[in-house]
Amino acid sequence: MKLKSLVKEKVKEKILKLIEENRGNDYVKIPSERDLSKTFQVSRTTIRSVIKELIDYGLLVQFQGKGTYIVPKAQDKIVHILFSPDIKSEDPFYAKFFMELNNIFTINGFKILFVNVESLTKENKDIPIVVIGLLKDELIDKVKRNYKYILTIEQYMNHDEIIQVSVDDYRIGWMAAEILIKSGYLFLIHLAGPERYTASYLRKVGFLDRVKNSTGINYRVIESKMNYTSGYMIGDEIFNIYSKLKEPIGIFTANDWMGIGLIQKLKEKGLNIGKEIGIIGCDNISLSTEIKPSLTTFKWDVEKIVRETLNIIVDINHGKNITQKRVLIPAQVIYRDSLRL
Repeated sequence: MKLKSLVKEKVKEKILKLIEENRGNDYVKIPSERDLSKTFQVSRTTIRSVIKELIDYGLLVQFQGKGTYIVPKAQDKIVHILFSPDIKSEDPFYAKFFMELNNIFTINGFKILFVNVESLTKENKDIPIVVIGLLKDELIDKVKRNYKYILTIEQYMNHDEIIQVSVDDYRIGWMAAEILIKSGYLFLIHLAGPERYTASYLRKVGFLDRVKNSTGINYRVIESKMNYTSGYMIGDEIFNIYSKLKEPIGIFTANDWMGIGLIQKLKEKGLNIGKEIGIIGCDNISLSTEIKPSLTTFKWDVEKIVRETLNIIVDINHGKNITQKRVLIPAQVIYRDSLRL
């Protein structure tokens, strides 16, 4: 028994050396049990016993019908993060998104490294990069020259080779119009953001497509900046329209900040928000619940966006060649006091 044990340990030592000399970043097939038995001049039972132990150690793996392979070296799971220069540090959505991404990716063993446009190099070409925020075309082109796997949470209309996981902005616009129409409003207004932002453009297109499919609905689109001041200032124009119509108006604002500013101005004008004026915002920022009346809005499923992004990166790490993919996540309507139902 002692002799058999000694023989087995010597065979194990030799196979461990074989593994050390041949282990790399991919699976490497080792000789068959029969060939190893001949090489080391021991029984196949001894070889089989050693291989089983090394499989238990995680150094070898057997694929049915293919043989025994050396397991690749463990590689660091790294993800690069690039923030758009246009993102404001106080932006509530991006702050929440990054916090969720950092938590989920860290729990799943990924190391997050921040990069900037100036420091991009081709040395990291096979490391996935997640772009947070919207980049201009020239910056996106620079990222594409240096990375094979680019993921974004924005929709890039002219860059199909980018992996895109984003909220379905077209559907948000369509649903906003649908909700306002079903709530009985015959005159609709969309406070749209600038068209250079894909999200605001798609929300506007979705809104118009739904409105144009209905009879007896009048509408207007007013384009402005997507902030509180813009919504507040447009309140005068909305008040004048209401004064002439003398009928309830349904309004969809491109984001919550516009809706909150609009509510403030129309309240100062003495209008009843939720009855004379119905308002739907978008993004579900925390202030949307605190104002009076509270703002009906669309909520992004941030966790689902992050998990979809993680799943794609895990597939990339497992060797899948994913360079073209679009995942659209539906938004949830949060009904509050600014809309009659």
